[in-house]
Amino acid sequence: MSIIPKPDSITCSRAEVDVLIVEDSWNVAQSLKGIVEKAGARVVGPVPSVAEALKIIDDQPVSLVLVDMNLRDGFADPLVDVLIERGIAYAIITAYEALPSNADREALARMSKPLDHDRIAEFIRDFSASQANA
Repeated sequence: MSIIPKPDSITCSRAEVDVLIVEDSWNVAQSLKGIVEKAGARVVGPVPSVAEALKIIDDQPVSLVLVDMNLRDGFADPLVDVLIERGIAYAIITAYEALPSNADREALARMSKPLDHDRIAEFIRDFSASQANA
């Protein structure tokens, strides 16, 4: 997926876009949290497991989920299935060159580790802008 660069002035209200970070590496999760916040969205989590992510999406509205594929309690496929079933937007952030599943079948983006901070920030801003215009 290519990300079309947008001006840095495009941001969203923190109340408009809630981004759940599902990542089991604390360092990566903290980096993602900083990227999401700088892009103007509100961070939910981060959480390190499928089980914790499912509890959050049951308990509160989430606009977008950033999902690492290999989590503390196994592969993220069960989470992805629920996200698709509920119509919740998601993006895969992974170190896998080729996923061992088709979890990215309906993902808005698939981004590789190590993290490309600029690309992720542009993705969040583009997503936020699309939500504001919806």
